[in-house]
Amino acid sequence: MTSSQVPADFIPVIDVASFLDGSDLETAPRQVNEAAVNSGFFQITGHGVPRELIDAVYAKSVELANTPQEYRDSLVSPVGHPYRGLTTNIDAEGTVRSLRVHASHFDDAAAAEAAGVPADYADFFSPNVWPDEVAGYRAAVGALFARTQELGAALMRLFAVALEMPIDYFDALVEPNASSCSINYYPPRGAPLREDPTVIFDEHFDGGTLTMLHQRGTYEGLQVKDRDGAWVSVPVVDEALVINMGELMMRWTNGRWPATRHRVIASTDPAGHRTTLTTFHLPAVDTVIDPLASTVGAEGPRFDAVSVYDWEQRFIKKTYAERRFLKAGAATERYLAELAEK
Repeated sequence: MTSSQVPADFIPVIDVASFLDGSDLETAPRQVNEAAVNSGFFQITGHGVPRELIDAVYAKSVELANTPQEYRDSLVSPVGHPYRGLTTNIDAEGTVRSLRVHASHFDDAAAAEAAGVPADYADFFSPNVWPDEVAGYRAAVGALFARTQELGAALMRLFAVALEMPIDYFDALVEPNASSCSINYYPPRGAPLREDPTVIFDEHFDGGTLTMLHQRGTYEGLQVKDRDGAWVSVPVVDEALVINMGELMMRWTNGRWPATRHRVIASTDPAGHRTTLTTFHLPAVDTVIDPLASTVGAEGPRFDAVSVYDWEQRFIKKTYAERRFLKAGAATERYLAELAEK
């Protein structure tokens, strides 16, 4: 199956404006439930995230990509956390697949505690690493990230309605949220592909509740695996955010909303490039994810309860074991060894 043969509703575009402004609390939740059940992926318009915030982060990502390699190498996590600072994804031939800058809601454990995160869970927030020599980078990313965190909380209200729960069901479980953001830049390869398609971000599930992604570039690189095992390209819609379910949402819905495997491929054009701005939305770090009553039938729950804190540690270890192409280093090995001891 090619992308042109995919049914139009496999990755639908859903306007959520009427839900967000309170004028229609039925249509978007119904459409979201259908998409979450059928594919786990959809796009939303009417989300209210200002275009200027998105444009500003894209501009700063270009500035960062043009800094010297020596400077970029200095931006790795000092403690080896795989989802903090800048990580370079390199293939077996030494070609840079992508540059990723990843940051968490709180800059460190002290900031998390000051915001109300229980002390026993504050070490979840390993220190962020910001490229402060790129003037305005932290401010631009922070402004967009603050807005997408707000959107994530609103989408959790939409999800509650879609799952036949009270609209405010998730409210007390979300804040202070444990979300993170990621800017991925996939540079031009500069040479023809040796094979088509060439995968530059291996297939995977996201681990959290929901992912919000804006994509921009010269080609459609994000692909979703359908139920028949075929890869479907996600159209680039500049006014939309791509939404997908993570493994925690799959567990929370007792499998009703499955996490869907996806990947990124390279452009057939040697000059092809793309950038994505992603928010991985997570509830409060001490929230326990237990299958919702509205999704559990007579057979009982399919998943055991797990806290966001414990799940993230498990997910980090599993993900790093699967993605050996990432630059690890001694600091990361120490970090993973510390996780293994917990």
